[in-house]
Amino acid sequence: MYYLGIDTSCYTTSIGIVDDKENIIEDKRIMLKVKPGNRGIRQSEAFFQHIKNLDELIKELFSYIKPSEIKAIGISSKPRNNECSYMPVFNSGLHVGNILMYTLNIPAYVLSHQENHIYAGLWSSKFYPNKPIAVYHISGGTTELLYVTMENERLSIKIIGGSSDLNAGQFIDRVGVSMGLNFPCGAEMDMLSRNAKNVDIVIPVSVKGEYMSFSGPETYAQKLVEKGCLDKASLSKAIFISIAKSIEETLINSKRNFYWNQVLLIGGVSSNTIIKEYLENSHKLKAYNINTIFANREYATDNAIGGAIYARKSYRGC
Repeated sequence: MYYLGIDTSCYTTSIGIVDDKENIIEDKRIMLKVKPGNRGIRQSEAFFQHIKNLDELIKELFSYIKPSEIKAIGISSKPRNNECSYMPVFNSGLHVGNILMYTLNIPAYVLSHQENHIYAGLWSSKFYPNKPIAVYHISGGTTELLYVTMENERLSIKIIGGSSDLNAGQFIDRVGVSMGLNFPCGAEMDMLSRNAKNVDIVIPVSVKGEYMSFSGPETYAQKLVEKGCLDKASLSKAIFISIAKSIEETLINSKRNFYWNQVLLIGGVSSNTIIKEYLENSHKLKAYNINTIFANREYATDNAIGGAIYARKSYRGC
C-alpha cells in the first residue's frame, strides 16, 4: 500500500509517496518560476503554476503507479496549525488532493506546511523523540523556534522564539538580489561562501531573549553592497555566520526558560553548509547540553514526504 503527500508552498510544488514501512517510493518537486530580478512571486501566479505542475506530476505518477494502490493522502493546507493561518497557494494542493480523495474514494488528512517539514525532518534524521523537543523552522517564509510535543499522530506546537521581523531567508534573498544573484539566492550563496577568503567582513547580530532581528543586519550588509563590496563569497559567508550566531544565542536563551535538550533544525536555511557547520561545532551549545539534530539536506527544503508519512500514520493509527 502507498501513501501520497502533496505540498504547494510559495516556491515549490511537491508530491511524495511512501509505503507501509515508510520507504520512499517517489519524491517529485518542481520549483516555481520567478522572473529575474524579482524578490518573490504573487500568490495568484504561484497558484496557477502549482495547478499546472500538479497536473504534470500526477499524470506522470499514475503512469507507473496504480491509483488503487494509494490508500490515503496527506495534504498541506496552510502554513501553520492554527485557525488564523492561511495562504492561498496551499488551496491548489488542497483542491487537487480533494479531487483525488473523492475520485479514488480514499481518506485525505490535512496538516500544516510546518508539520509536513517536522515529519520529514524527524523521518530523515531517524529521530523519534519520546519527550518534548525544540524545533527551529528556518526558511524564506518562516523563522520560528518551536516547542513540540508528540500527541498521537498530530503534533502540539508552541512558538517560543524566532525572528521579530525578517525571516532568515528574506535576509539572505534581499542581499543576494542586491548582489545580482537570482532569486531565491540561498543555494548560490551557499556555493559561493565555501570559497570565502576575507574573514574581516563581519555582520552584526541582534538578539533579545529568544528572538532575533535581521532588519539591522540586513541594512548593514546592504550598505556594504552599496559601497562596492564585490567579494560575494565572503559577504555571503558573513551573512550565514551572523544567522548562525543568532540561532545559537536564541537557543541558549530559550534553554534557560524551557525544558528541552534536543533541537531539530528544518527548513531550507537550516541546510546551509556554513550554518550547519557552525552550529554542529558550537562549544557554547555543548556547554548548555544542547544537541542539534539536522534534517537530511534533501528533506530540510520544501517537500511532500512529511505529508505522506502523516497520511500513513493517520491511516494506520501508528
